[in-house]
Amino acid sequence: MVTYNFVSTLAAMALAVSATPLQVRQASHTTISGTIFPTLSPAQASALREALYVAPSESERQAILFPNVPDASNATFQFRNNSVEAPTGGTINLSGVDQFPALVGTNVGMAIGWVNPCGLNTPHLHPRANEFLTVVQGSLVGGLILEENPNSAGNVNGVDPTGPIRQVNATLTNFRGMLFPQGQVHFQFNPTCEPAVFAAAFDNLDPGRTQIARNFFSAMPDEVIIAAAGGNTELLDASRINHLREIIPAAFAEQMEGCARRCGIPTS
Repeated sequence: MVTYNFVSTLAAMALAVSATPLQVRQASHTTISGTIFPTLSPAQASALREALYVAPSESERQAILFPNVPDASNATFQFRNNSVEAPTGGTINLSGVDQFPALVGTNVGMAIGWVNPCGLNTPHLHPRANEFLTVVQGSLVGGLILEENPNSAGNVNGVDPTGPIRQVNATLTNFRGMLFPQGQVHFQFNPTCEPAVFAAAFDNLDPGRTQIARNFFSAMPDEVIIAAAGGNTELLDASRINHLREIIPAAFAEQMEGCARRCGIPTS
């Protein structure tokens, strides 16, 4: 099995570059590829969430969600594939409490991800949820960065540990799932020339997502970044940091170059 090293993956990524509930569902629609979907405006979603948060009982909650039985629209969520053609790596559509107010009072969230050929769902973590991801179409490599032994982090007894942090990975074919524990860095990569789709379940209605490279290079002062990266200003200086800040993707990286060449996919 091929091991996808976290450091090389990170480098490639950085360089690749007030209405009722019933009225809410009737108020507006979005058309995607000829299909009409009911949508919630931010104000409508906020009003529905607030009503559900203060509902004193399940009967009150049901009255808010289902004011016109048997219409169950407020308990449904339409996932949308917003992927575009190459060189875009893919897209994720999250059903969390911000997008789906009916989740108020539950401990669940859900996401569907579309990973284009050679696409990379960049290294990230979920600060408030465990994730169980299952491939429902195609094939992905799931990578998980193992937690460092706290007894070996930093200078311990005069010893400064070096070398990469250990990583595990698995090839996920159709209907094979992988667990990504809360707070641990992970990624998914489509090494094939065919698109892949995954469904990911979370045990929190607001799982969150922290992008490793984007947070590191965007949220810290230049001096902190340079020192944390080893302090070699010949390899990393303020101008290089500014360049990385401009090109690091928010979620999906463009196709990994070697894979894209093999699949005959044009890159930007």
